[in-house]
Amino acid sequence: MMRIPEDDFIGQGFLSRRALLDPAFCRAMIDKVRATRNFDASLFLTEQEFETLKPDAFNKNPRPGMNMLDVLDGDARAIETHPEIVRSLDRLLGTGWSVFRRKFVCGMPEALIPEWIATRMRGKPSNNLAHFIRPEFTDITYFYGIDFHQDIVDWRNRDADFLTMYVYLEDVGMDDAPLHILPGSHGLGASVFPHRLEADREKETWRYANDEGECGTYPHRVLTSPAGSVFFWHACLLHGTQPDRGRRERLSLRYLIEPGEGFATSEMARVNEDLRGPVRLSAPRADLNERGLPKVSKNVLFDLLQSQSGRPGAR
Repeated sequence: MMRIPEDDFIGQGFLSRRALLDPAFCRAMIDKVRATRNFDASLFLTEQEFETLKPDAFNKNPRPGMNMLDVLDGDARAIETHPEIVRSLDRLLGTGWSVFRRKFVCGMPEALIPEWIATRMRGKPSNNLAHFIRPEFTDITYFYGIDFHQDIVDWRNRDADFLTMYVYLEDVGMDDAPLHILPGSHGLGASVFPHRLEADREKETWRYANDEGECGTYPHRVLTSPAGSVFFWHACLLHGTQPDRGRRERLSLRYLIEPGEGFATSEMARVNEDLRGPVRLSAPRADLNERGLPKVSKNVLFDLLQSQSGRPGAR
């Protein structure tokens, strides 16, 4: 596989700082979370409860007053003030940046998800499990894989001037729902999800076209990495995860960080000046119905996993 530069944010749309945080610090954070719940069927509504309540997917993710990372604010701030993280963010966004979203993200293996839920979600492009989760546990986001997408997907009429910072709190191997990215794909700007992608499996590349007809071929990179690794990426970089193939949940941190007064001289500003597509969209996704539930069944990352190893997490 061709080696992709990990410090070329302008060209690749992402930057990595591998094994940056102390593994003991990361392990302690995880232990604090695992002390609050069991990561098993007890997280979920029963099928009868779900059919009776018919919950939508709105206001089910971490939010003010219901966010486990806010409970662990001291640990979160230790990460946000880490000297190397501050230097990286100053470089990418300019001085004066600020965190506007932060949360724990949990990749749930199919082995820990009730079968009636897995049957409904298998192969959907955006498998956020929020509407199946009991209300008291919605202080974390739970995923069962998500297709290639851009983080601008949740933001109507907002410029892609923010970036994502993602922290692996544990070692992440191929079976632990590692991040899959298409380096360089950010250069085509914002496009509507689900995206127009075609795989070349022999070359390990993807052909991607945006909504304006601009297109390119991009390498497929899987970010396996040790605990404490930190990744940063542009809001238009295509990335996703396949369902966790292990038997244990994968806990990570996800931050959204926006610029301040120093943005004009930042690398993000330079990138956005040269995008070959729009920097914002009025309707960035077309995969959900009026209840916020998936109405589209195609998931190219899920299909890729099936072709490699059969149905994920088969019992």
